[in-house]
Amino acid sequence: MFNNKVSKAVRLAIAFGAASTAALASTAVSAEENTETEEVERIQVTGSKIKRIAATAPTPVVVIGRVELEDAGVSNVNDFLSEMPAAEVGLSPENSNNYIYANGLNTTDLRGLGSSRTLVLVNGRRFIGGSAGDNAVDLNNIATSMIERIEISTGGASAVYGADAVAGVVNIITRTSFDGLEIDAATTRPFEGGGEQTFASLVFGKEFDGGGFIFNYDFADQKQMAKRDKSWWYDNPVSSVPNPNNTGGDDGIPARIPYEGKKHYALYDESSEFFLGGDHWTFDENRNLRPFDNGDGYIPSDPTSSLYRYYAGEYKDGIEEGADEFFRTPLTRHTFNIAGNYEINENHTLSFDTVYSLSEAFGQSTPVFWRSLNIRKDNAFVKDDLRQLMEENEVESITMRRLANDFGPRKYNQERSTFRTSVGLDGFINDNWSYSTYFQHGRLQQDTSWFGEVITENFENALDAVMLNGNIVCANRNDEGEVVGAISGCTPINVMGAPGQHSQDTIDYITTVATAQHGGTQTSFGATVTGDLFELPAGPVGSAFSFEWRRDSAYEEPGTGIRKGLIFGNSGLAYSGSLNVKEYSTEIILPLVVDHEWAQELNLELAYRYMDYSSTGGDSAYKVGLTYQLNDDIRFRATMAESVRAPNIEELYSAAGTQFYGTRFDQCAADTIQNTDEKYRANVIKNCAAAGIPEGWRPSQEWTDGGSIEGKLGGNNTLQNEVSSDVVFGFVYTPTAIEGFDITVDYWSFEIENAIENYNYRELAENCYRADSLDNPFCGFITRGDNFEVVDFFQTSLNAAEEKKSGVDIESVYDFETSIGEFGVKLTATYVENYEINQTGNPIDLLVNTGEQDHMRWRARLNTSYEYGDFRAVLVTNYRHSAVNDRNGWNIEQHDYNDIPSYTTFDLSMNYRVLENVDLRFGIQNMFDRTPPRHPLAFEDTSWYDPIGRRATFGVNIKL
Repeated sequence: MFNNKVSKAVRLAIAFGAASTAALASTAVSAEENTETEEVERIQVTGSKIKRIAATAPTPVVVIGRVELEDAGVSNVNDFLSEMPAAEVGLSPENSNNYIYANGLNTTDLRGLGSSRTLVLVNGRRFIGGSAGDNAVDLNNIATSMIERIEISTGGASAVYGADAVAGVVNIITRTSFDGLEIDAATTRPFEGGGEQTFASLVFGKEFDGGGFIFNYDFADQKQMAKRDKSWWYDNPVSSVPNPNNTGGDDGIPARIPYEGKKHYALYDESSEFFLGGDHWTFDENRNLRPFDNGDGYIPSDPTSSLYRYYAGEYKDGIEEGADEFFRTPLTRHTFNIAGNYEINENHTLSFDTVYSLSEAFGQSTPVFWRSLNIRKDNAFVKDDLRQLMEENEVESITMRRLANDFGPRKYNQERSTFRTSVGLDGFINDNWSYSTYFQHGRLQQDTSWFGEVITENFENALDAVMLNGNIVCANRNDEGEVVGAISGCTPINVMGAPGQHSQDTIDYITTVATAQHGGTQTSFGATVTGDLFELPAGPVGSAFSFEWRRDSAYEEPGTGIRKGLIFGNSGLAYSGSLNVKEYSTEIILPLVVDHEWAQELNLELAYRYMDYSSTGGDSAYKVGLTYQLNDDIRFRATMAESVRAPNIEELYSAAGTQFYGTRFDQCAADTIQNTDEKYRANVIKNCAAAGIPEGWRPSQEWTDGGSIEGKLGGNNTLQNEVSSDVVFGFVYTPTAIEGFDITVDYWSFEIENAIENYNYRELAENCYRADSLDNPFCGFITRGDNFEVVDFFQTSLNAAEEKKSGVDIESVYDFETSIGEFGVKLTATYVENYEINQTGNPIDLLVNTGEQDHMRWRARLNTSYEYGDFRAVLVTNYRHSAVNDRNGWNIEQHDYNDIPSYTTFDLSMNYRVLENVDLRFGIQNMFDRTPPRHPLAFEDTSWYDPIGRRATFGVNIKL
């Protein structure tokens, strides 16, 4: 009977994912060869700390082995995880170019519930977060060549592993020892444009009686890929424009329509531009006045869209579309690992692992935009043609706009260094009880430098250039505007004409390198004892008791220019914060039935964890699971759990920094109220009146035309824990009549209350005045002046939202042998049944976003393999279902392109062992060069679609 249980467990290996297939296979062989009286080694399953004979976990676990990673040809584990249907990209070099402090990070996101709700472990232990103050792990720090396997457990993991495991756990198991030398090198070359990648690794180790060690070095270099590197984007981009046929908000005609082709923004020219006398002006290469050139003219647009100024065709004046923008930010990383284990005696083993990682990412954005450069008629650089134009129009000054390419694009360099070491002691207390202890410490430092930044005051001083005593100087004016002298140390600048004509003294006076340093530490200790408590008729009662202590700290230290608010668009304060937590957990497995006519096995699992946070106080999580083995072919499983996520240091304690909201908006303005959804209008009218704002009030034209609204962004130390109710149930079918085949189907559901969301200015304003009363969490973060106009806001995180997401996971594997080779098919798919979010908790604000692009119905991955002798080939198909952009608020009045088509790519890889210790591999990713859908809302989306295109990978692996 005992051997029968083990053999069934092995057949369920992929379905339950207790460990890699290879590990379970070795267990099976030993079981079959031994007698029934001999013990079979128990193993630990991700999702539980109880060691068990086989994969009987009630929570689904997906296992990714080394072979799958090698077949995919990836140099970063996140590149693989992002293609798993149950996971999404959190941050990556493809979508983080404009995230200054997060540029180049690689984080994963289970269920699309957020990287902060996905707990990433390394060998079952926490790893320091990739960004200061955030717990999301940067997968750049995990050397691909060190990975033995990856186990993904979704749902119900918080009771076992603590906070942050709301969506589940990604447990990366690394090699603990190695005997020999392994060298691996690979390169990936896109068929068009940038984005080349180079990867190399060295693994060296030695195994000896009672222990062993392993050393590893990984190097990965990923080149940048600009938007203009890709002809599919540059030659014929897709966007949208206001519809010139639109006559109003109820005519049934879309306000926007798709537009194919190049377009360029006819404002903010690098030579400066302005309107005067009914004409649009700029300057030629000799700084003489000339008419602005917008080619064949403006793209026809909605006549009510007065600020819409794009023209079609080749670039003339203004801003060239896509200039200085990346599809992929460049990233270079070095990772060093050393790990080992030593058997003190037959009952106790000491192990350690240490990693040091250094990564450097480079981001870039457009040069500084100046929207209101005031040029007086007495400016020394004003030439006669401009002075005459000003006199003809009877103005003493003009306001110009300029794309300040004088100082180049704003570039920011992000350097991160991560150190983490862990020591563990594992062993047996007696024949029944075992223990596991560890201590780990991690440290992160990230240094950010911004180049091409402008010191605002110096620029404004240099802009006001006048002739004084025969010299051009920076004007020192009195209160009446009269020139009374020159500003000492200031070097004037001429912005009437093309850049590149400034002296080095001028550039040095105006520009600076802004800096900021972030960092943090994580220290933790944990101990677990596991064993059988007592015997029931159906078997022993298994248990695990754990204690964990952890302290996280983080700090931010901006440079002087940022702290003092001297740099254009950047200001912020230093902060430091920390939190610690003590956690106590218990797991119990109760065998209820065994070898009964209606059940081969029936087990009940219980888990409870109590957490005591210095920041949010005490909280708890629990899990109740049931596994039911009906017969040799089918097993049912179910889990009900409550999980928590504690706010991280960044959300709690980050200092206030400058934040801009791009467009002027006031919920209480008369025209805004008129256009507000009818279901909110009565509340808005009532609440605006309660705030003392007169009926029919409108902000001044000066406020309306004031550009971006300036406010603050920072932490909220009153945040509390999120709470999630999780349900998972499903079945595993492994028919004995079909060898090598199994299928698992699991339904999952998450309901998150007190969800932590970050709210920008518009969301704060809408949520404040659309609520039933002003007594709500949002109003306190908006400040109005004496004339009721908004003068400040504070963007922060609040426990105000609710989220619900549910769906079905399907995984099926079929491996079979033929006379011409071995074939394998593995299908993994996720169906989203429902996704709801309510950002305020008020029933009227419920949004059902199921089937939208961020929560598409189906995602699937089909892995088909063929192996014959020393040759192996794998074809991977990745599928994303068709979607809509907006399921809730969209109507034809807005636009006519709500539907987004499905998207499928194919990757082929081949491996051939040319010598006993030499493997060559070749692959083509995105074989048919599938570009993002030609759709205005998907064309540049690099989270869901592949912007790199067809690319070839060549690699070699040598083992000595």
